[in-house]
Amino acid sequence: MSAGNSASVTPRVSVLMTIYNAAPFLRESIDSLIAQNFSDWELIAIENGSKDESPLILAGYKDPRIRVFPLPQNIGRTPALRYALSQARSEYIAVLDADDAAYPQRFSHQVEFLDKNPGVVLVGSWARQMDERGRVFKGWEPPTNLDDLHECLGWINPIVGSSAMYRREIALIVGGYPEKYVYAQDFAFLLELAQQGKIAVIGEYLCKLRVFSGNMSHSSKHAKDVAREGVALMKYSGERLLLNKKSRRMNRCSVAKYEIRWGLAMFKSGEFFSGLKKILAALVSNPDILWTNQLFRSPFQAI
Repeated sequence: MSAGNSASVTPRVSVLMTIYNAAPFLRESIDSLIAQNFSDWELIAIENGSKDESPLILAGYKDPRIRVFPLPQNIGRTPALRYALSQARSEYIAVLDADDAAYPQRFSHQVEFLDKNPGVVLVGSWARQMDERGRVFKGWEPPTNLDDLHECLGWINPIVGSSAMYRREIALIVGGYPEKYVYAQDFAFLLELAQQGKIAVIGEYLCKLRVFSGNMSHSSKHAKDVAREGVALMKYSGERLLLNKKSRRMNRCSVAKYEIRWGLAMFKSGEFFSGLKKILAALVSNPDILWTNQLFRSPFQAI
């Protein structure tokens, strides 16, 4: 399906999917959209210069709701997301990564929630984490209480990207996904939305997130940049969000966590002195991190 043959009726949900060498998982991801019990959606599929069979897999779908935008070369995830958002026509925007999958009730439950809660700008959900073979090994269960959810924005991103549905109008007001973030564009965007209205989570498993070594943000090659962006966003959230005393302490610990990860990445890449200096500075300035669970453990994991 090409962009020029898209359906003419404006759907209620536009799904953003950026695709790069996703052939092993792409069918499962798209099929999970087709299996939704809510059918009023369009898929904005940005084929981001893949070198594998992803373009052929996309060409095999004849569903008029699937709009494919082929790019001759990879432009990066953030520019691809911004491009996808610019092509979306719907009131609500959903995100689904090309290696993740949605449960059949996801769209119906999220559309109903946003319809009933006009003050909410984005709604996510609980998520199951799966490996390369699709075997579920953990659950991700962020808080569903709106106040608790807002507070934890000061020290962690509670929203799984492939669980997010948000209002297009508000997304355009904040300028979409911030261009300067290569890896943490989802959280940067979330922080901007959180300053426009409430963030919510539905306490149901509505998506499956694939976690494996091939994920860009989990690659040691990109560890320094991932940590650097984490430091910047944690500092930003501490400055811009109204947080209680406990959350501000957690925010400082989270900044230190990313500083330490940045230092470790520098150390592993041969920058021994600079990496050690950064680690020690983080520990000295934020000694609380030594007795909190914020250094290596994610707080919303459910076994």
